[in-house]
Amino acid sequence: MSVQDLVVARIERALAACEAEGLWPADKRPPVQVERPKQPEHGDFATNVAMTLARAAKRNPREIAQAIAARLGAGDALLVSAEIAGPGFINLRLGRDAWFRDLEDAARQGADFGRSRVLAGQNVNVEFVSANPTGPMHVGHGRGAATGDAVARLLEAAGAKVTREYYINDAGVQVAHLAHSVYVRAQELVAAQQPQAGIVPEKLGPDDYPGDYIVELSRAILDRLTPEARRQLASTPFEPQRRALEHAAVDLVLRTMIRPDLELFNIRFDLFFSERAMHEAGAVTRALDELQQKGLASMERLPPPRGQERDPDAPGGDEPLLVMKTTRFGDDVDRPLRKPDGSYTYFAGDVAYHWDKLRRGHERLIDVWGADHGGYVSRVRAAIQALGHDPKAFEVILVQMVNLLRDGQPVRMGKRSGNFVTLREVIEEAGADATRVFFLMRGSNSQLDFDLALATRQTEENPVFYVQYGHARACSILRKAAERGIAVPPTTVEVLRGLSLPEELDLVRRILSLPEVVAGAAKALEPHRMVFYLQDTIGAFHSYLTRYKNTEKVLGPDAAKTAARLALVNAIRQALANALQLLGVSAPERMERETPEETA
Repeated sequence: MSVQDLVVARIERALAACEAEGLWPADKRPPVQVERPKQPEHGDFATNVAMTLARAAKRNPREIAQAIAARLGAGDALLVSAEIAGPGFINLRLGRDAWFRDLEDAARQGADFGRSRVLAGQNVNVEFVSANPTGPMHVGHGRGAATGDAVARLLEAAGAKVTREYYINDAGVQVAHLAHSVYVRAQELVAAQQPQAGIVPEKLGPDDYPGDYIVELSRAILDRLTPEARRQLASTPFEPQRRALEHAAVDLVLRTMIRPDLELFNIRFDLFFSERAMHEAGAVTRALDELQQKGLASMERLPPPRGQERDPDAPGGDEPLLVMKTTRFGDDVDRPLRKPDGSYTYFAGDVAYHWDKLRRGHERLIDVWGADHGGYVSRVRAAIQALGHDPKAFEVILVQMVNLLRDGQPVRMGKRSGNFVTLREVIEEAGADATRVFFLMRGSNSQLDFDLALATRQTEENPVFYVQYGHARACSILRKAAERGIAVPPTTVEVLRGLSLPEELDLVRRILSLPEVVAGAAKALEPHRMVFYLQDTIGAFHSYLTRYKNTEKVLGPDAAKTAARLALVNAIRQALANALQLLGVSAPERMERETPEETA
């Protein structure tokens, strides 16, 4: 049991003693919760159990707190003191050996320290990135990728079974625009290569893609063909070739752009799910049939959008459409499932896709979307409920925009993409680790300024360098000990008793808070908590080494203190490495700024 578990058990025994004495009924006991006070002077843990019990017990919370505190048995090796504060908080201060026992157990866990089973048994699907397969990924996709991957890692660390999924939007109108863009550029290439063929290229449409990468795709498609087949492609009208060009272009984008960029960013998926394949398998039709059988979808005439009049002369302008009654489930309007031309709406695909995920056995569906998709949340949740599932099974993380800067100035758009800076460009300049940490430094619901110049600096101003340097500094100390023939001792209570400085005990507590931080970040789906933990812990470690570098060195003359401090440094190294791993960030053992003087 951890120190926190032991404290909870002690409080529960005190509550049981109060109940046995008839101070209040046994069936009124609330769950015991303890937390670490923000102010260290308030103790190691605090509980509000007296205040949560007050109404049921019909007693003053301070009176209840006094009764509990009197039966806690404070004054032993575990619990040094229990003090009443404010309206009824109980502040608890623990003995050093209690923390040392916890650190001994953490050392035994090694690379598994920080993991737990708080979400064991949950089968979770995390769908993220899902960038349209129409070109290279941009910076916004990168923030969604880092967020989704970190959330998946945290959920797994908390005991959940996680499937990472990428939804390939390869059945919509945007893919047709991609195919037409490739077709136009292919015509231009063939016209230049075979002027005698007399080919007059079409013009790009207003919604087509202008980036230079389209030329690369067109050239790759043409390179597979004979000169005669190239001429045939360029001289044949677009529409008869549209489907084949869509397949070829999407395949190339996924194979040469999206998948390599994900690999560069250390992002993996368990499943790439094709929207087109879902349509071809009839899954959308089955989902809509299910809704109609339940009486939740029918042919209706929807009112025009607010402030607009319906145009009866528009194609299908006054015709009834297949509509889902999402207003029955909290949506603001009912949603069409088919367009006037009979094709499915995007919403129809979303209904079928999320129904498919639930039918595969996933109990929680977590989608990472761009903030501009916030309006879709209520309608998809309504569809899930309409199909007979708990709407709480569906959770969405909305990721806000990234402002890409260099020394405070906006970065110009990339020529290759045409209208945005690609994720690959950022990773190649800043590195995958820095890119990840910058994306995860703020909650996903906050806009983010990403300064490329700062991300590449080898100084403490750069938060990525700062956190990785802390790990490298710990490794340097351990190497120096080895060079001097000093072995890192086993982490035991007896060895750790050589720690006596307040900063050393503070570091022990910070290390041991990692499992709570991981569990809390996993439950809240907030990976930025891990960045905060790293920054705070590394900041305390740097401060400790700097303050005592001339008076209380790690490798000092006192053998007992040296052994204890080496065990502490090794524990810090492991905790930092574990936390970095949960963000998908490397933990380097050497860095340029490392010097013998700083780590002696």
